[in-house]
Amino acid sequence: MRKSHHSLHGLLRQSLLRSVICMILPVCVLAGLLVVLTQRYGADIALTTRASEVRTVLVQDLPDEVWNVVSGRISFEDGRQRMLIDSALWELNDMLDSAGEDEAQYLNAALRAIRTIDSYVDQLETQMDAGAAVSRNESLYREIHSVGHLAGSMLDRYIENEIARMGRFNACIQHGLGAAALALIALVGVMIWLTIRASDNLEGAIGASLRQLEQFANRIAAGELTERVPPTEIDELHLLTRDLNTMAEQLGALIHERVEQEKTIKKAELRALQAQITPHFMYNTLETIVWLAEEGRNSEVVEMTMAFTGFLRISLSRGADYITVEREEQHVANYLQIQSVRYGSIMRYTIDIDPALHERHMLKIVLQPLVENAIYHGIKRRRGRGQITVTGRRQAGGMYFAVEDNGMGMTPERLAEVRASLQNGAPLDPDGKGGYGLRNVEQRLRLYYGCGLTIESEYRHGTRISFTVPDEQEGKTL
Repeated sequence: MRKSHHSLHGLLRQSLLRSVICMILPVCVLAGLLVVLTQRYGADIALTTRASEVRTVLVQDLPDEVWNVVSGRISFEDGRQRMLIDSALWELNDMLDSAGEDEAQYLNAALRAIRTIDSYVDQLETQMDAGAAVSRNESLYREIHSVGHLAGSMLDRYIENEIARMGRFNACIQHGLGAAALALIALVGVMIWLTIRASDNLEGAIGASLRQLEQFANRIAAGELTERVPPTEIDELHLLTRDLNTMAEQLGALIHERVEQEKTIKKAELRALQAQITPHFMYNTLETIVWLAEEGRNSEVVEMTMAFTGFLRISLSRGADYITVEREEQHVANYLQIQSVRYGSIMRYTIDIDPALHERHMLKIVLQPLVENAIYHGIKRRRGRGQITVTGRRQAGGMYFAVEDNGMGMTPERLAEVRASLQNGAPLDPDGKGGYGLRNVEQRLRLYYGCGLTIESEYRHGTRISFTVPDEQEGKTL
């Protein structure tokens, strides 16, 4: 089953949206309830107020106005009795449109009373125009006053009924508020539950992915480089997952490459050791020692034996990859001392290595193969005495070494062939033989230091082979 992918940003937005909705919903519900209750209360209070104002008109204002007319204080035409009656009729008819059945009966009774008052006012106008007696007008005033109080009593009953209805509504409001409080508590509980659930979902989604990545990292640290972490459900972690898988793959490739490199290095070292301690070299050295002993040259026997012993000891170096420059110099000196006895007057040598470099460390067995190459490919092919010079200097943060001879040298064509052979690892000789020492030094320098040999040569004038390595205080083992 394919896993659904989620964006961390999307999960956070969903969680925030749920929280906001849970907070806004109760507020909206309560606000709506308050608006409804306020409007309902406002409408009831407005109806009660209007009914009270109409009652005041019918019980007090209208009788007073009629009395002023009857008593002669104002003329009928100047009186406000018609306006007061019309205003009361309009108010009651408007209230009747929104009244319930119980309230409508009181409003209708009040309307009938007002119409009766209106007919009495018409009769009063007729009597006053006819010049009727004051007593008759006063009798109509009393009727209007009596009917006005009757209409007022109906409105009182209407107001009492409204007040009672408001009381019942208030009780409903109290129950409603209680229910709203319970609903609010429930909504808060739901909000808390949703928030916790959203948090758990978010933590589960992120935590599971992170734990998966952590377990994968632990397996990588334990060396299980073939493991791969499956795609995560969080989009933002895809890049990290991909990079971790790439890292594991690259680590596996690097380790494999390093193992192969180590094998190559050990093979190169073994070939370098075999190249310098060949049976032929050992036989020649031992035969030379025997010949010196037979000649009775005991001091030279001792010197050559010590040189050969020192040569072998430094060659092995207890398996170390690096030795001090001083020991590398002793190794070359021992080799040259042995070879100088064999070749006698045809070879001279000079070792000129700065004593300040003696305590520094360098890769072992790199100078001796170059000296051997100078003897066999330079000095032996020269007529007359040859000179080999070994040089060591500090140079721009590194150590510069060179082996120079005044042998036959190489033609430009041969020099180009040798340089190309060292670059691509091909044999230096067309028949595939020879040049192993030079090739091993080139290979080991590149493996350990990332640099190679520099070869300069001029035909019939000699050859210089040099290299520069880092100036290291202490040795190290790859």
